Amino acid sequence: MIVQKEGRGQPVSLRERVHFLDIVRGFALLGIIIVNYFLIVDSVKGFEMASDDVLHNLVSWFAEGKFVTLFSFLFGVGFMIFMDRAAQKVDSPNKLFARRLSILLGFGILHITFVWVGDILTFYAVSGFLLLAFYKRTAKTVLRWIIALIVFQFLTPVFTMLYNVINTAGSKNPNFSEFTLFSHTTLTYMESISTRWTDMVTMAAGSFSMIYSMFLMFLLGVYFVKMEFFKDMEAKKFIWKRIWIISTIAFLITQSSILLDMFNLSENMLWKDISSVLGQNGGLTGSMFYMSTFAMLFLYVPQLRSPMMIFTKVGRMSLTCYLLHSIIGTVLFLRYGFGLADHIQSAGTFMFSLAVYFVLMSFSTLWLKRFKYGPMELIWRKLTYGKVNGSPKATPLHSEKSIQK
Repeated sequence: MIVQKEGRGQPVSLRERVHFLDIVRGFALLGIIIVNYFLIVDSVKGFEMASDDVLHNLVSWFAEGKFVTLFSFLFGVGFMIFMDRAAQKVDSPNKLFARRLSILLGFGILHITFVWVGDILTFYAVSGFLLLAFYKRTAKTVLRWIIALIVFQFLTPVFTMLYNVINTAGSKNPNFSEFTLFSHTTLTYMESISTRWTDMVTMAAGSFSMIYSMFLMFLLGVYFVKMEFFKDMEAKKFIWKRIWIISTIAFLITQSSILLDMFNLSENMLWKDISSVLGQNGGLTGSMFYMSTFAMLFLYVPQLRSPMMIFTKVGRMSLTCYLLHSIIGTVLFLRYGFGLADHIQSAGTFMFSLAVYFVLMSFSTLWLKRFKYGPMELIWRKLTYGKVNGSPKATPLHSEKSIQK
């Protein structure tokens, strides 16, 4: 006998998780940590980086915009999983999801106020409400919206380029060297709190393109779930192979902007504009390339599945680890902490990123041996559902054995 529970529903149990998604989420967080730590260090130094800094350029080319975009894709996937689960348990899944987003917004506001201005939780929470309009739409309808948004995203910089050609007296693009994060240059923690929201207002004013790309990836995640691409992945190898081929070609095309910048230089405005058009879409193509590459390894190289599981613990505690990486990074790099940003070079920033990720991975592994959920995940669930079934202590779950063979 199946009993439909009343009230706010219940969270998805660990056994219902798709391990591949946790792997990708854990990997995406590694990329986010690397990019964010480089951003913090650069902002303290006034974005004065040497053009021949190979490691910094590699991070810029292959990580910036890719991993936060991949995280947005996973947010869309999580939305569909959450809503499908809630629809079976409660009469108003929309209200439950709205409650979940409101709590996430609260986390984001606290994160901005007391930790770091580079928050994505508030953007996810605000944009996430738009997803409710697409939950009951067909996959075909969602795909049409995705195509329309992608076309518009490609055409917008083209129109901007044409406008700049016609209107030569137009304003110049803002220079990073003229941009300052005041909360990153203060000497005391209390001063950083007072300036953090000033920085946030400045950043939010120019965040339309980021929110646009974020929502596009939300919808792409929704589409993948509606098409059941993550369900019985073994039976869909040919689909994932096709996705990987398309993503790889698209990623190589957008990455060609690097070559345009290197060999055509800044003298040729046409090449610069073409490079800009390609570069602005690198987040979309890069995120899908990384995700589909993991899928190919997961499906075609079974020997790698067990090593890839090291990412799952961080993936299952992504909210906790995201907040912790901000706290650790700001304490390490900003002047009201240890102030390492004034003295560290690119190699040091990269090594600190890996070290912090290793700490988070170790912490997540130890925590999940005793508890079912991460600390922030548990708070989020309790505030969303009212309660969580069972005690925090977890029964042994051998995740590796439950991966689809």
